Amino acid sequence: MKFGNLLKKELRELITKQAILSMVFTMVLLIVMGQIMGGAMEEGFDTSTITLCNQDDSDFTAEVLKKIDASQSTKINYVTFESDDYAAELERLDIKNAVIIPQGYGESITVKKEPALIKFVSKMSTAGLASSMSTISGSDVISEIQTVCMDEVMSSNYGLTDEEIALIREPMTTVEYTVNDGKTAQVSASGLGAISMMQSMIAPFAIFFLLLMAAQMIMTAISTEKIDKTLETLLSAPVSRMTVLSAKMVAAVISALLNALFMIVGFALYMIGMMGSAVGEISSAANEMSTVDMEVMTEGITGVGQAMAELGISLTPMSYVLFALQLFFTLAIGLAISLILGAMATDVKSVQTLIMPIMIAVMIPFFITMFMDVNEMSTVFKVIVYAIPFTHTYTALTNLMNGNMLLFWGGLAYQIVFFAVCMFLAVRMFTTDRLFTMSFSADRSMKKRGKKNVPNEQ
Repeated sequence: MKFGNLLKKELRELITKQAILSMVFTMVLLIVMGQIMGGAMEEGFDTSTITLCNQDDSDFTAEVLKKIDASQSTKINYVTFESDDYAAELERLDIKNAVIIPQGYGESITVKKEPALIKFVSKMSTAGLASSMSTISGSDVISEIQTVCMDEVMSSNYGLTDEEIALIREPMTTVEYTVNDGKTAQVSASGLGAISMMQSMIAPFAIFFLLLMAAQMIMTAISTEKIDKTLETLLSAPVSRMTVLSAKMVAAVISALLNALFMIVGFALYMIGMMGSAVGEISSAANEMSTVDMEVMTEGITGVGQAMAELGISLTPMSYVLFALQLFFTLAIGLAISLILGAMATDVKSVQTLIMPIMIAVMIPFFITMFMDVNEMSTVFKVIVYAIPFTHTYTALTNLMNGNMLLFWGGLAYQIVFFAVCMFLAVRMFTTDRLFTMSFSADRSMKKRGKKNVPNEQ
């Protein structure tokens, strides 16, 4: 009952109305940013409408534009340029970009048998991402016109049929196989790599936010109670110091999990909002793929999930249980270190300074595991990175997915030993009066460094 009362007290202090509003605000901010970015990307990648100025009156150009219109995938918005002052024309027509087919375009291809000139005019209204993507979408539009022109040249100049043109454009169909640990499955290696990367990225983000939030909360709580002299009163109450210590750690974990939940949901919706247009483009491309190609490419494929299982790189329910166990010890290590460092704080500034070692220890393996495989590093760097206890949780899902159980169990054992040492130091500190004499002042440290840098007056 004493533990329950202490836990409620700690939760009331950590999960306040202001803290909940901050969580909700962060989540909403991420969602709004995702929608804004998604809208910019959708506008930039939109090739459903071509703004086109046709200055060529040849039959060849007319036939090309007729075929683009007939495809129904792209709508042509015809405009007329009255001068070569493109800046003025874009302003007059109130458009951002336009494709210009100049006079003699068709003649160059059909009569002179030489590449024709085509122009693309784009207004850079901002230095942002949307402006850059607008230029990319313009290149896609020109590529589409070039493809239709190529088909028309092969049809009119060389008398090729549609089937022969299709064969020239796509003379082969690729069927991909992936091999892993002596097993083979008919599935794209890049597709499996993308899925594995997504699974491996979600966990590091969750670990990163959980550790930093939990460390910040418990260090602030300990230092505030120590500064306000309420910690002495609490520890002198008729309750064991281990109970007080346990209540603080459990409350910090619950608060960190709640923060991480809002953050992860917001980040997931941010990614969905930002990448929605890209997913739509991929779906459209898949829908436009011919039935024959789809039959050839999917022949023998029973699904990505089953292919991953056949290759032995899938995660089982037990894998998630083992990952949760390692995540627990990661949080426990972070909290134990935070208890020790928080007890040394004497003011708010010192808390910010003391949390830096934890931030560095969390960020180093976070960025390394995002961009490279730790096992491919040199032996010296591998030992240094694996000496950081948080690294083993960052690599846990990858090790479980690939069946590297020796690395997983070795990392878990190292974390258990590391946690035992940290908890021993934290318990020793909380069970002695040294808790009240330990101190670290950021202002005092700055003053000492300042005095060292001041030259002696003559």
